Amino acid sequence: MRKSLLFITILLLIIVAVGCGNNEPNGTADSESDGDGSEPIVVKFGHSSAPGSARDAGANKFKEIFEAETAGKYKVEVYPSGQLGGSTQQIEAVQMGNQEMVIQPSSFLGGFQPIISLLDIPFLLPSEKDKLVELHKSDAITSLLDTTKDVSIKTLGIWHTGFKEFTGPVALNNPEAFKGLKFRAMPSPIIEEQFNILGATPANIAFSETYNALQTGTIDAQENPIDTTVDMKFHEVQDVITMTDHGVLDQLIMVNNAFYQGLDEDTKAAMQKAFEEGRKATLEKTYEKIDSSLEDLKNSENVEIVEITEKEREAFKEATEGIKDFYIEENGNKGEELLKGIEDAIKGL
Repeated sequence: MRKSLLFITILLLIIVAVGCGNNEPNGTADSESDGDGSEPIVVKFGHSSAPGSARDAGANKFKEIFEAETAGKYKVEVYPSGQLGGSTQQIEAVQMGNQEMVIQPSSFLGGFQPIISLLDIPFLLPSEKDKLVELHKSDAITSLLDTTKDVSIKTLGIWHTGFKEFTGPVALNNPEAFKGLKFRAMPSPIIEEQFNILGATPANIAFSETYNALQTGTIDAQENPIDTTVDMKFHEVQDVITMTDHGVLDQLIMVNNAFYQGLDEDTKAAMQKAFEEGRKATLEKTYEKIDSSLEDLKNSENVEIVEITEKEREAFKEATEGIKDFYIEENGNKGEELLKGIEDAIKGL
């Protein structure tokens, strides 16, 4: 009898102790919770630019707005400078669901969804910033971006990060000037065809290795927005920058499609609002940097800046017209339909 009473007493003490232990506050969980005691859902958001860059400004604005709009249910972790891997690796991670979001130039998506390489066709898109941004909001661009769902990626839209200019050993203000030169080219079949059709040789060289390749003469020339050229100090190892605005280095904001489709409508609306605010922040930062970069170049004795004339632009358009046929051959009727839709949208701007 005594043994039974002792056992019951010990059992009651254990139950009371466990109950008290469960009532202890958890400071970490409370500080990280979304208000109902659960942990926030982490969204890993990667890009390849440095902290403080235009892309980084957009990503952090997205983080600010999305977290606020979802009242702490989601926590966005921004990873700049390729911390989550190279451009192709990060797109693949988003496609596979190992990373929720990424910002990358459209050129790097060509290996996953070739039809997107339409955005790389030179002298196709408007060379005026406001018209380009308006085009980005068009149904024609939405139809193009919707094709990334076929490869498990939802593309929220495009952030404009500057028009591309050519740099090289000579002024590249006419198609004949390209013959025999070797250019660093991003891994896009359209960009490679751009150089082939102009008589130049494309070379797939990593962005981080481009400066040394220019310095040693492994390649002769490259293309990038003016602020990128200055940030990477390419102007130190190039003689001439030719202001062509022939294409864009614009960014696709990509989300794993399964993750996106699993969001409720309010959360999708919050993500779209965060995307739009990020677009504005990116655009503002981009042109701040372009303006300051041009000022630096004007004060530099290392490089000459050449502006192309309207007549020279028309000569380039004529010389590269065949790239549209190449795109259609590669992408069939769907590619032709999307290209026509975008050309029609441009005419209506």
